[in-house]
Amino acid sequence: MGIGEFFIGMDFVGSNANKIALGVVNNQGARSYQEDSFGFSSIDQADVDRYGFTAIVADGMGGISGGAQVSSYVVTAMLGMQTNRDPNVPVHAHLSGSLRAVNNSIVQSGMSGGSTAVVVMCIPAGIHWCTVGDSRVYLFREGCLTVMNEDSDYMNQLIEQVISGEMTFDEAGDDEKKDSLARYMGYKGEITPDVNAKPLVPKHGDKLMLCSDGVYNALTEAELIGALSLPADQAASALETAVVSKGYPTQDNFTAVVLEFIR
Repeated sequence: MGIGEFFIGMDFVGSNANKIALGVVNNQGARSYQEDSFGFSSIDQADVDRYGFTAIVADGMGGISGGAQVSSYVVTAMLGMQTNRDPNVPVHAHLSGSLRAVNNSIVQSGMSGGSTAVVVMCIPAGIHWCTVGDSRVYLFREGCLTVMNEDSDYMNQLIEQVISGEMTFDEAGDDEKKDSLARYMGYKGEITPDVNAKPLVPKHGDKLMLCSDGVYNALTEAELIGALSLPADQAASALETAVVSKGYPTQDNFTAVVLEFIR
């Protein structure tokens, strides 16, 4: 499923971009149910001028009885917190604090399952992102693709132990938890979201892609670059076509939100 392209006006400070174009793909893949959720804040220009613009992707975990419910809740709750943002609190602190509050709410409610979360907030000062889990934010700039966040998985923790000399690469590779998430929404404990304290100032032609792991596990970097070389709505369609064409019998749900910064 995709949506038609639309534009949001935003005058970024120190940037030659003043509009955001949007493209989306949300596909069930080969699964029998959809656990990915996504959403946006209001695109009414008055609301954008007052609150900024927020996009979010959440990848549910744990089956239809849990993952879909949790991912939907994460999206709704996080978007609801945008209009309650204290202007005296830095955006990165607001986003990380909001994700922690939503996580606590999930745990206290007794919801089963879990979800990742990747949130991007655009304000005139620039762009902030905040993530928990293994959904990602990519920056496509001048033909180069960069992962901007760090996955919350055990492998990253294991690599840190390798670097510190606590274990070898072979031991890390043999660890049965290496492919598991270390933190996620619904985690019964403290989460530490990955967030950028200094906003990214976009350039004309930049694209940000928020996506679930069903996208980047299916496509190569070259295939991602090929799709993201297109305008936002076409990029989303190209991503969907590329993943579907693989024909993977175990293809996960996959969702991508593409934000293109233009003048």
